[in-house]
Amino acid sequence: MSITHLRISVLIFVHILILAHVLIWGSGTVGSVDFQEFFHAFLKHGTINAGVVLVLLAFGTTLIFGRFFCGWACHFGAIQELSWWVLEKFNIKPKTVDSKLVTLLPIIILLNFYVIPNVWYASTHSWELSIKLNEPEIWAFLPGWIIGGLTFLVDGFLIVYFLGRKGFCRFLCPWGAFLKLPNSLAMFKVRKTGDCTHCHECTTHCPIGIDVSYEINAYNKVTNTNCTSCLMCTSGCPENAISYQFLSPIKEEISISHYQKQKQYIHHQISNLFKSIRSKDMAFLFLSILFGVMIDGLYGMGHFLSYGIAIISAYFIVSPSSFKLGLKQVLIGCIFAIFLFHGMIKFSIWQGIENFEQGKFQQGILHLKRVVSWHPKPIGRFHLMLGEMYLVQGNSEHAFFHAKQAQIINPNHDAPKLLLKKIKAIE
Repeated sequence: MSITHLRISVLIFVHILILAHVLIWGSGTVGSVDFQEFFHAFLKHGTINAGVVLVLLAFGTTLIFGRFFCGWACHFGAIQELSWWVLEKFNIKPKTVDSKLVTLLPIIILLNFYVIPNVWYASTHSWELSIKLNEPEIWAFLPGWIIGGLTFLVDGFLIVYFLGRKGFCRFLCPWGAFLKLPNSLAMFKVRKTGDCTHCHECTTHCPIGIDVSYEINAYNKVTNTNCTSCLMCTSGCPENAISYQFLSPIKEEISISHYQKQKQYIHHQISNLFKSIRSKDMAFLFLSILFGVMIDGLYGMGHFLSYGIAIISAYFIVSPSSFKLGLKQVLIGCIFAIFLFHGMIKFSIWQGIENFEQGKFQQGILHLKRVVSWHPKPIGRFHLMLGEMYLVQGNSEHAFFHAKQAQIINPNHDAPKLLLKKIKAIE
């Protein structure tokens, strides 16, 4: 069996296990097996659950085998490889984008959403070590079918189409960023073990867009921490010049120069497969973060979907395109207008809630009225807050209206019913 078929078989088996977990064990025996549990459960509260065990196993095995988990078990990696395969079947061959953001942005997302807030919480609250393998329940962090489907569409097919092979893994994945350090120290690596003929087949076969040929000839091994130990490069080498080999960490040469690559992706045999936008990296980074902040959390979107949409939009703005100049300017204007509109909604939500909690009801009403008027999806919570603020101000008519709206949106919730009773008691 070839490496490709073996890896596909393993990925299929892993997803069968995921399905079995959902259908058989997810009811209470084994809870959510999610990478973010290490941060939201262990770092924040000291709780060891199934997700934490997964992360510890992934971290430990990465120290030995490299990012084997990413190449052989990750469902996001699998959907992206499927996307690439489908695009090839339609003779669509996107260029893989070369940018420093493959290092910067995943680390920023990891620190901002998962490390810093949870470490800060742990430092200001009690932290107690405990074991709860069946908590939280399996659906705790999983989105609904619509958001879940859109996440796979955006972070799978669309991000591969715009940014190339494994675009999500390279540019956004915080779990990949978390495994970069142990991957740099891994004992097993792809190493140069024979005479290279510079055919660049190893680079062509790499599903994550590493210039393998450049690295093995410059450093005698693959040093890129995005390497997922998929072994596609070793199986694709016609001269058997590279192998997946062990080397004692005592003998391993580690240098900062191994991560300061300047001449990758430029050889004439592979240059047509890649597109460099390094000269526009700062604008790319700024727009990606700005757009992500503007929409993250709206409509129930998680970080992955929000920043997937953001980075695709930012890339369209900073990259050259085949659109006529006037048309591209119109499209860029539409992109900015859409994000600005949602940014104003998100700002108003933030200010409305903050003013409500601080008892500044006049300002809170102004912001939340804007939210319920502009937000495409009715949200009962904001109507409920408006009802409470209007009631405190003595405007029972407006209070009743918003309480009634909250009840229509969430007919089974008790809070709107209690507010309506309070309003009637005052009248």
